[in-house]
Amino acid sequence: MSASNPVADSIKFSIIKNGFPDKAVRLPFRPVYASCKQNGTALADVLEHLKGEGVLGAMEGDYIVFRSPEKAVAAARSKETARQAESDASESSWWNRLSELGDLPAMAKEAMAKMTPEQLAEIKKRVQNMSGDAKKNIIKMMSEMMDSSKSKR
Repeated sequence: MSASNPVADSIKFSIIKNGFPDKAVRLPFRPVYASCKQNGTALADVLEHLKGEGVLGAMEGDYIVFRSPEKAVAAARSKETARQAESDASESSWWNRLSELGDLPAMAKEAMAKMTPEQLAEIKKRVQNMSGDAKKNIIKMMSEMMDSSKSKR
């Protein structure tokens, strides 16, 4: 271990004792920050020093999570997979709720049949770029319109 950075050495000793590099290790932020302050070194400098030794540290809530580069890549992939699954579920539920609006899907199909391929591509692009909240707002607005038209009959 390097004698040039006692905080980095202490962190490295602690995480190795707790299973690093085979697993990610969380340390509470406050004691690590206090140690940095006590030793007159910036936390960013300590994390950069550790990064040079193959220890990647990232803030997650009230903790600093230390991972090996391999574990960091695996964690990033896992987060991306979860984000994609959440997005897919949101898209699916959005479409299911849209289909509950009765004749709206039939009306949309009829309108789309009259559009050019360029117009269809533009609509698809706009919908894909919408946030989940924007899609929910459109469904809510359509639901309210359908409800109000049913009550006028």
